[in-house]
Amino acid sequence: MKAFLTLSIIFLLSTELSGQQWGLGFQSNLGFPVGKLKEGSPGIVIPEFSTVGYYEFWNLPINLGLSIGYGIYGTELEKRRDLYAGFNDQLRLRRNNNSLTIMALFRYLPEVSWKLKPFVELQGGTNYLYTRYKISESRFEEPIEEGRDHADWIGALRFGGGFKIPFKNPEFGFFEFKVIYQETKPVEYLRRGDVEFVPDRDGGQFNFQVRKSNFNFIQPGIGFVLYFHEEF
Repeated sequence: MKAFLTLSIIFLLSTELSGQQWGLGFQSNLGFPVGKLKEGSPGIVIPEFSTVGYYEFWNLPINLGLSIGYGIYGTELEKRRDLYAGFNDQLRLRRNNNSLTIMALFRYLPEVSWKLKPFVELQGGTNYLYTRYKISESRFEEPIEEGRDHADWIGALRFGGGFKIPFKNPEFGFFEFKVIYQETKPVEYLRRGDVEFVPDRDGGQFNFQVRKSNFNFIQPGIGFVLYFHEEF
């Protein structure tokens, strides 16, 4: 994966930039678990919104790019009066399970005469899975306390394919639909209901049931890309 990222950057920097085309894309994706992730966390769904920068070569059927994605794969709200010793007002404890992805992207587009332009895609990068909590008096008040309950990084590889659908004026950009499969090594993460608060006279403590499995999923997604034409 590191070799893939390095070669992509070297190839991009060593290629003549004159007449090339840049694109900025926005995608909405939804991941469905497979394998051990599905076994260990049945019912989990992983939504992701991503922004993608593309670099297209006019003389080669390939694109290079960088994708940054964010999602929340679980949220939980508790209303409690026992979070702090000697303080009995009702407080809101909000906990979100988040994912951040940073992926280098390589895309190959075979020559076809169809209006729909197929492509195959390979991505390599990292997933950052983290759970944040926030304690506040109401949803509109500044938090009394906030922080991370748990966080873990994991390398990830994605591959798949899809179709580009050009706008009415193809020079402006295109819509796209794709399906990607992600594979990782085991990673630790939390899900909704995996944190329990045990009150006591000193204020109490949180108990964590940390899960560990490969974070593998199949991810269909739709989006669009806008072109920026500029001569260097």
